[in-house]
Amino acid sequence: MSPTIPIPSPLASPQSSASSFSGSPPSLDPSTLALLNSFIASKTEEERRFNQLAEEAAARVAGLALEFEEGSVEDTEPMMSVDEYRTAFSEDWQLSQFWYTTPFAMRFARLLHSLCTRTTAIAFLCCPTAFVAFQHVRPLRNARLLEVDGRFGVLTHQYVPYDMEEPTALPEYLTGAIDIAVVDPPFLNEYTNANVVKTLRRIMRPEGKLILLTSTSISDVLEKLYDAPPLGPLRRTKIEVVHGQLQNDFGCWGSWEGAEELGPGEEEEEIAVES
Repeated sequence: MSPTIPIPSPLASPQSSASSFSGSPPSLDPSTLALLNSFIASKTEEERRFNQLAEEAAARVAGLALEFEEGSVEDTEPMMSVDEYRTAFSEDWQLSQFWYTTPFAMRFARLLHSLCTRTTAIAFLCCPTAFVAFQHVRPLRNARLLEVDGRFGVLTHQYVPYDMEEPTALPEYLTGAIDIAVVDPPFLNEYTNANVVKTLRRIMRPEGKLILLTSTSISDVLEKLYDAPPLGPLRRTKIEVVHGQLQNDFGCWGSWEGAEELGPGEEEEEIAVES
């Protein structure tokens, strides 16, 4: 007869069960606990600020604070600061969102203003940080933010919903109306850029200017797609793009003759932040 192999019981004995749960409850390391508390506090503040913006947006829609008709609003108050914006809107990495650093966003905003007049129609595609900084430095009534993330509808009446899968499904008033387009395509591939090009050809004036911020890794795609006015040929500018969460080598290109000279200079400092 073969020896019987004992089968262990699936349940621990009362004595072993009691001993396994004896002693003090587990506790987090103080540094880990501090990080957790900091994260919870930041998310709470983000939610509070976002809800506040949502209430203000609802008031505008109801006509309690502002009536808006396309192209008729003269904004006088600067938008929130980039730091306040970063508090209210966290990055959604599924949408490939990586905000610019505050110092870069402010430098870039001043440089963009050096290209604009009070009546310039400027559109920001998928670069909300640049839009916020631009409108904080000096708000223009003809600035627009085209963005796939619907959260930004609570940020400003100048938000335009943008569907990358339907790149020409835009308000009619934007057709051929944009003097300057600032674009940071969310995904680094030919498909995304091809759709962006369709949008730009719909909204830009024939003599318009394009400023494109993206990774140098897709330089061949840029040369292929942005090849004719007003989208190209592209010239790489002197602007050094800085994100808070990315290590990729990013560049900035312009579509007009002389764009290669665009970069840090005295003109950036001529526009003071209005407060």
